[in-house]
Amino acid sequence: NQHGVYKLETIGDCYIAVSNLVIDQPGDHVARIARFSLAAVEAARNTLVDTSDPSKGSVLIRAGFDAGPVVGNVVGSRTKKYTVFGNTVNIASRMESTGIPGRIQCTEKAAQLLQEQDTSIILSRRGEVSVKGRGVMVTYFVDGQTGAVSPADTEAS
Repeated sequence: NQHGVYKLETIGDCYIAVSNLVIDQPGDHVARIARFSLAAVEAARNTLVDTSDPSKGSVLIRAGFDAGPVVGNVVGSRTKKYTVFGNTVNIASRMESTGIPGRIQCTEKAAQLLQEQDTSIILSRRGEVSVKGRGVMVTYFVDGQTGAVSPADTEAS
C-alpha cells in the first residue's frame, strides 16, 4: 500500500505486482514500481539467511520490470483468479530472470519513463543483455534514490 502497487500473485518465489491497474496512476506508475522494487530489495538485504549464523549473509533477490500495456482477465474454472498477460509481463519476467541478485533491472523504455517521472531515482546502464524470445536488449539497473538513506550511511554514523 505504501507505494500504490497492487500485488497480483506469487508464483513460487516470484512476486508479481503492477501499478496503474487498480488506480489510475499515469504520471508516476513506473516510479512507483521502481520505489517498490528498491524497498523490496532492501528488505531482503536486511533479512539474514540464518539468524543463528549471520556469517551466512542476507537474502539477495532479483527484481525486474518493464512498462507498457497488458491485458487482464479472470482465469480458471474451479479456482478463479485475476491475472495479466502480454509482452510487457513477459519482458518484465525476463528482466528479473536475467538480472543479478541484489539488483533491479529494467528495460530501456522503462528507464526513460522513470527518468521523466522521478529524476531522484538513480539509474546506470547495464548494457546489452540477451533476452530469450526478444534478442539483445539494452537494460538499466535501478541503483537507488537520491535523498534515501543507504545501509552504508547508517553503519558509518
